[in-house]
Amino acid sequence: GLGLIGSGSMKPDLLQEHVIKCKNATSKPFGVNIPLLRADAEELVNVVIKNNVKIVFTSAGHPGKFIDVLKKNNITVCHVVPSLKFAKKAESVGCDVVVGEGVEAGGHNGIDELSVFTLTQQLVDELKIPVLAAGGITNGKSILAVMALGAEGVQIGTRFAVTKESSAHENYKQRVVQAKEND
Repeated sequence: GLGLIGSGSMKPDLLQEHVIKCKNATSKPFGVNIPLLRADAEELVNVVIKNNVKIVFTSAGHPGKFIDVLKKNNITVCHVVPSLKFAKKAESVGCDVVVGEGVEAGGHNGIDELSVFTLTQQLVDELKIPVLAAGGITNGKSILAVMALGAEGVQIGTRFAVTKESSAHENYKQRVVQAKEND
């Protein structure tokens, strides 16, 4: 398992605080997710580099925007994609891994609204780099299902957002836990 710090709602100083907290809690690797469309994405990238974080997941923007500086600092780059078109772009600019995020995901989904099963198969068949699957993956059965399609691993978000360690609001956590299939 690899833990990720989601910096989507953090200012650079708060990301710095969370990175230090994580480094003090473990000697194991961890990563940071940086949405590239943020106006301060470069500042977040600089926090990662300054703190010697070696794994970055990028999302919501062009994966080539910071690829050179990340690679220069020996950082593994994984880009989250909603379609084969964007996955091929990520591979072409030098990303090491892609996460195929199906419409089932709790985050920001692509306009194509591809399911994780459809997307995973397309990415595995067309790419040379490793593929992780995301979206609606909640337990061992769903992990096994996407791995049977060729994914080399999974990214799980919402399931971990409701843990006691998560900084999400308690009302949000309760709503997620109580949610039914159409919520």
